[in-house]
Amino acid sequence: MTAKSLAWLARRPLWQRMVIALVAGALATAALAPIYAVPLLLLAIPTLIILLDQCNSARSAFAIGWAFGAGHFSTGFFWVANALAIAGAPPAAAIPLPLGIALFIGVGGVLYWYLVKQFRARVLVFAVVWMAMEWARGHIPFGGFPWNLIGYSWAFSDTMSQFAAIGGAYGLGLLTVLVAAAPVNLIGRSAEGWTFLRPLIAPVLILALMLGYGLWRLPSDDNRTPGQPTVRVVQANIPQELKWRADLRDDHFVRYLTMSEPEIGETIDLLLWPEASIPYRLDQDLARSVMIGRLLEPGGYVLTGFPRAEQGPEGYAFFNSMIVIDHVGRERGIYDKAHLVPFGEYVPVPGFFAWVNSALNLIGFEDGVQKVVAGGGDFKAGPGPVVMELPGLPSVGPLICYEVIFPGQVTPEGDRPDWLYNLTNDSWYGDLSGPFQHMTIARFRSIEEGLPMIRSAQTGVSAIIDAHGRVLRSLELGKQGVLNGQLPPPLPPTIFARYGNSVFFLMLFACALLILLSRVGNKTNRPVAN
Repeated sequence: MTAKSLAWLARRPLWQRMVIALVAGALATAALAPIYAVPLLLLAIPTLIILLDQCNSARSAFAIGWAFGAGHFSTGFFWVANALAIAGAPPAAAIPLPLGIALFIGVGGVLYWYLVKQFRARVLVFAVVWMAMEWARGHIPFGGFPWNLIGYSWAFSDTMSQFAAIGGAYGLGLLTVLVAAAPVNLIGRSAEGWTFLRPLIAPVLILALMLGYGLWRLPSDDNRTPGQPTVRVVQANIPQELKWRADLRDDHFVRYLTMSEPEIGETIDLLLWPEASIPYRLDQDLARSVMIGRLLEPGGYVLTGFPRAEQGPEGYAFFNSMIVIDHVGRERGIYDKAHLVPFGEYVPVPGFFAWVNSALNLIGFEDGVQKVVAGGGDFKAGPGPVVMELPGLPSVGPLICYEVIFPGQVTPEGDRPDWLYNLTNDSWYGDLSGPFQHMTIARFRSIEEGLPMIRSAQTGVSAIIDAHGRVLRSLELGKQGVLNGQLPPPLPPTIFARYGNSVFFLMLFACALLILLSRVGNKTNRPVAN
């Protein structure tokens, strides 16, 4: 970019520069699943930095950052509108989510604008600020929303994704931003001589480090281990619009039973059905539990999701649960989902929103703010990650749907299962980006923890994932079928499994130290917007 083009950009009114930022944010989304146009980050991120450099006030820096975030999150989270439409809510009700999450990049824009006036290391400043905001949005009250972290853009390559075993998704994201932002340092440099390319030395070394580590870590075999338990994953592909119809409940149950029936001479150790696949209260329905258990030989287990109700002194409490059933239909364990979806499975701060709903009723909005999932009341949260023992078989860590998106929060502290089970219902997400993004997120939990994962999704994508995050077998989105295979073995605990996000914080600290050591003073002259 020449000085002339920079000057032209600086003369644009704020609203035009916000439109450019909006488009750049949308381009950044294309680097994520399912498109994986990762080179677009080399355009999108430098564009945001240039626009922020040209701001003359914190207000304009916030507006530019927020506009980038609005473009990025609107295109990345548009599947939420599909979920609302299925639930009977207007799709436009999804608009506040991306526009609200975009506030994090708006605040980041202000922080960058202030800090970069003090230090010359603008790529480092930008990377630290971006990742600080990404961390913040993953840990906001009511559980956070770490969906579409920038590090997930490497999911197209098993090799380049392996650094997540050290630094997790956030650490990989920091390296990603450092590489993507580097081209901005080429602006204003003389194109003559090798010194023009000096700013690219560091990002090339980062990419080489990621590639080398990935090649070293990934084995060349196909990860089959004799003696591992056999699994069958059932993907019934029942549309969400039909799933809860009372007149079809028995038909759906029979479909699961029929699809799960083993062939002559076949033994199934683990029969896996998805989230809320059974609309009956299996913990109190012995007849149906026995019907399910008869699909197995002694020593086998069925793991399936179901809605659970528990009566207490104040009435019924409802849970999104998973039950383990043995070959005679006995209950061998129940897990209650701990990370509930705000406004999906419960309404946070009920007192406040009761007041909001009263105000909305006065102006004619009778429904007000309520949870998306149908039912008489809010779901209750379980105690958190657990290790469930399956006598005779490897222990399992269940993760129901949304729970798989939280780095470092999928296993209990001080304990570790032999495999992870992500049972989910992604039919809410539509068939464009949401299910593929969710699948990508699940793979990164396997890389981070060094644990294999089985994924059972009602309409897809179901998969058998090894402890390196590689998809060994999968069922396509929108396809009815079963997935037969072996449970992959776990790896020894990774660095991330041992220390969590501590490595990421060390990386942030190292970058911050380099920023402090960078020279302070006059920066390269750049046109500043009015």
